[in-house]
Amino acid sequence: MSVVTEYIERLIPAEKAIFAHMRELVYEEVPEAEDSFSYGLPTYKYKGKFLIAFASNKNFMSIYPGGEPISVFKNELDGYKISKGTISFTPKNPLPDELMRNIILLSKDGIEVRLKK
Repeated sequence: MSVVTEYIERLIPAEKAIFAHMRELVYEEVPEAEDSFSYGLPTYKYKGKFLIAFASNKNFMSIYPGGEPISVFKNELDGYKISKGTISFTPKNPLPDELMRNIILLSKDGIEVRLKK
């Protein structure tokens, strides 16, 4: 069992379902993604580089896609708490699949561009 799967298994049912679904979206869009832990967060890496991380806290759930996706999709994030590199949400108001896919793909594309330099 991967470290990310172990983390997800310890969550309460609503959070477990959301993060398990997000894991599926990551692997659908980036089949080569690798599970890891980085800075104490369950993280997905692509080609050894940070793709996206997530965590569950007492009052909310968060993904950590970095600053670029938050900037690019700012208009679609209305209704969610955002900061420099974090998008926070609740089980009652999770991120839509299409938005999550777009965030994952933008992060993947950013890695591809940086690796070509």
